[in-house]
Amino acid sequence: MSRYAMETARWIRHATMDDFEAIMPVYAYARKRMAQTGNPRQWGDKYPLPERIREDIAGGHTMLLVDDAAGMDQIPEDPVYPEPELDEHKGSHERIIGVFALFHDPEPDYRVIDGSWLDDQPYTTIHRVAASGLGRHAAGDLLDWSMRRYENIRADTGLKNYAMQHILETHGFTRCGNIIMPENKEIENVRVAYQLHNRPLDLAEREREAKRLVAV
Repeated sequence: MSRYAMETARWIRHATMDDFEAIMPVYAYARKRMAQTGNPRQWGDKYPLPERIREDIAGGHTMLLVDDAAGMDQIPEDPVYPEPELDEHKGSHERIIGVFALFHDPEPDYRVIDGSWLDDQPYTTIHRVAASGLGRHAAGDLLDWSMRRYENIRADTGLKNYAMQHILETHGFTRCGNIIMPENKEIENVRVAYQLHNRPLDLAEREREAKRLVAV
């Protein structure tokens, strides 16, 4: 039986232009929730702009966390499901649980930081994380999936986005300082910068660890 036979199972897929109209309400919900929790200026009333979302989709950057539970009469509030993995199929009763954008090129706004990054090695950047409100743990699922795939990750969030700061920090990200985004009167341009670099043990470290375990 397919792991997706369970309607509440979640998976990650790339967004297409066909998803644009469904993505817009997710960001609208996220902006509303930010305002309700005392963080109205991180995204303001309009960010991310429609043209930015279209650019992200066209570039293959926008990723969706989805399930197939829209056809269920009663959806469990906190269902148990396997770890979401990448699968490019579209469900017949699909719901968008979360959305984010991934970039593998250096982020220009990260060149200058009031603080210091963990290192200057190549990294993946996570931007524009948003949950639809249709399911719990959306941001955590997106981060967990990214951490399984990428070794070195950077992200940023608003000074008053305490929820996202908490999620990043409980996932092992280090608070590295503040960065300044391009001037925009409609949104706050100071962001808290985070990085996680899970370096694999080198051969010598692995040998030392193996000897230590044998000696125990």
